[in-house]
Amino acid sequence: MDRRNLVRLVAEKFRDVVPIDETTHRLEFFPLGEDSWSYRYGPLWISVRRDLDGHFPGAYEAALLLRRAGKHFVLAPLAARDGGVVHDLSGLPVVVFPYVERATARRVPPTPAQLDLLVARLTEVHGFATPGGLPAEVPVEDFGFPFEGDLEKALRTALEGDTDHLGPYGSRLTRLVTGCRDRVAELRREAARVAAECAARWEGEPPALTHGDPSPANVLFGDGVDILDWGSTMWAPPERDWAAVARAFGTAPDGRGLFLRFYELRWQLAEIAEYTARFAAPHTGDADDHAMWGRLLRYLPAG
Repeated sequence: MDRRNLVRLVAEKFRDVVPIDETTHRLEFFPLGEDSWSYRYGPLWISVRRDLDGHFPGAYEAALLLRRAGKHFVLAPLAARDGGVVHDLSGLPVVVFPYVERATARRVPPTPAQLDLLVARLTEVHGFATPGGLPAEVPVEDFGFPFEGDLEKALRTALEGDTDHLGPYGSRLTRLVTGCRDRVAELRREAARVAAECAARWEGEPPALTHGDPSPANVLFGDGVDILDWGSTMWAPPERDWAAVARAFGTAPDGRGLFLRFYELRWQLAEIAEYTARFAAPHTGDADDHAMWGRLLRYLPAG
């Protein structure tokens, strides 16, 4: 990404928010977020999204509508001078937010009272609107597995391909997947069965507007609770958020066990797909590889 192009985008679309003066502001890169490149430019936070497969501009538009409706705990993007929320730059979506200092600070574990407030805020979002009453195109839960093709390809490469030349984790992936083949197959069978049951039970049920990833990286706890990164917003059962809260913080409201199980299974398989795909392709064994191998072992323990 050419940084000069980012500054030009800000100059064109947000000149009423920040003066474009290189003697006053510099574009500063922040190594935060796994699905974006993040920059600060004075009072602005610029997010260049790289999660193209799961990117829906309407999700950010919904966040702005929530904010404008008085949900001030929603840290929504800014609308540009032309009213746009998501901007294209070299084929990548760019979203611009107000810069919030404490969003880059070290996170402190929440208190029980703060978690209760998070649940209350998410519950407000769940009942905010209906699909017909929200002027933003937000995706609807289909209980599918968008990563299924990547997972199948990575598993096949690990089991049948020559992985030694891919990098230092190639042959280790083959041994790991070979030893965990039955476990992965059982997870996939269970996920398919639970997904079908959820789809049948959810048919005709009023959908909730869900955040999708209320995790420590996306929630700022303080006197109140602020929620950021609404790019995964979706119409879905509320258990989509409750499963994420339980996974991230160890506690959540009671939900329907079938739906909670679906979201846990989909999370596990998505993680397995991401990491096996990484090591079933050329890699160098750098620090990111080392960290991601450790994460893969959470789901597929070696030995």
